Amino acid sequence: MQKLNRDSSRISVLNGSQIGIEFEFYSNLELEETQKSLSGLLNRKIRLEDKAHSDFQPSKDVFKMEPDMSGGAGLIELVTGPMPYRDARLVIIKMLGWIRANGYTTDRASIHLNMSFNTDYLADPMMVSKMNILKFILEFDEKRVYKYFPNRENSTYAKSIKWVMPKNEAFYYNENLISSDNFTFANTKYYGINFEKAQSNYLEFRYIGGKDYEKRADDILHLAEMFIMSVWKSCFNPNFTASNKIEMKRILQKNAPLSAVLKDYTAVNKHWPKIHILVDLQDNPQVIQVQWDRFKKKVLDLLSNGGMEEGTINYDSDFSGVQVKDGKFKTSYLLDGFEFVDCELSGNIENCDLYGCKVKGAQILRSNLYQGTEVWDSKVESSFVHGSCTLNNCYVFGRDGIFKGKMNAGIFREGGVGPHARFSDDTEVIVSKKIKA
Repeated sequence: MQKLNRDSSRISVLNGSQIGIEFEFYSNLELEETQKSLSGLLNRKIRLEDKAHSDFQPSKDVFKMEPDMSGGAGLIELVTGPMPYRDARLVIIKMLGWIRANGYTTDRASIHLNMSFNTDYLADPMMVSKMNILKFILEFDEKRVYKYFPNRENSTYAKSIKWVMPKNEAFYYNENLISSDNFTFANTKYYGINFEKAQSNYLEFRYIGGKDYEKRADDILHLAEMFIMSVWKSCFNPNFTASNKIEMKRILQKNAPLSAVLKDYTAVNKHWPKIHILVDLQDNPQVIQVQWDRFKKKVLDLLSNGGMEEGTINYDSDFSGVQVKDGKFKTSYLLDGFEFVDCELSGNIENCDLYGCKVKGAQILRSNLYQGTEVWDSKVESSFVHGSCTLNNCYVFGRDGIFKGKMNAGIFREGGVGPHARFSDDTEVIVSKKIKA
């Protein structure tokens, strides 16, 4: 068997690659009928799972289909195992054709491509896991992806990987001494590329999706080849090139306002004039300056990962907590560990307390909802929902969750239910456990 090397031809690299695919879509057919139809079309056995992110690991011969709910009630996800490049191409073409004929997609549907290589063809079987991720970020042609799918440029679930920040506030950029150890970069699953998967020897590309993506077969296949070749190229020659250094300088200049925030709290209001900083509900500059080191990283999260545009940020020194009032967030990639009051939210919300908020198109995890918070078209997992709160067309799950509010439509999959919880006639309640008030 011939081993692939850095000089292997494009065709050889493609033939040595593997692609696992995750299709998010809506079907006009019943779930079992969808399963049967796709199984026949793709000539694969398809397991029907009853919850998202089930434990079953699909293979190239056995796929799985499960409810996703990240796009509201009815969203389905078909997940394949890693397949040889040519087989994956056929599955993509057939699947997109099936969706055109029997279903549809919305702005909240996407297709994820998991890229790897058949280790039998590699001199180093763990090649992808050892790649220099920072170099890959600097080399990757993200503009080319957005040229084909411009609507994904500000997607909540596919943040640009062109985000690099110095770890040290006193950092001075020297282009001749670039090291991954000196920077923080794309490190969660909510970026356009999920680099967490590198430790498992593959990369997950999350860029592609949006309404009618099933009509873009040629573009998707073109980008799939680009992704494969980008991974391959980046696995060789770990040294930073002249163009890498130019790209690094560009990204750091773009993020200069964020770096300034870490040094001086007044940079927040300078660059984000509609955002105001308080400590213990006071705007005393001396008090804020004294406390700044204790909560500036949380403010940075609100700006960079939360996309906060306006509102008031208060640091409660008694509880070492950060509260946000009247906040508006454009694109929230991840909001973790905050208290929100009268805010407009979307995106990924974890370990937060929400009071009187309006939430749309979110994934809420391990959080508490109070004081009339209203939620639309979202996933609510392992969370507490007070009786004053209303969920509209949501998917509620997590056995450790407690629900005491009102649901209009959507699916209540599992969790504890208070005696005064209300469910509309069009809400599907699957498993509920009565709890005392």
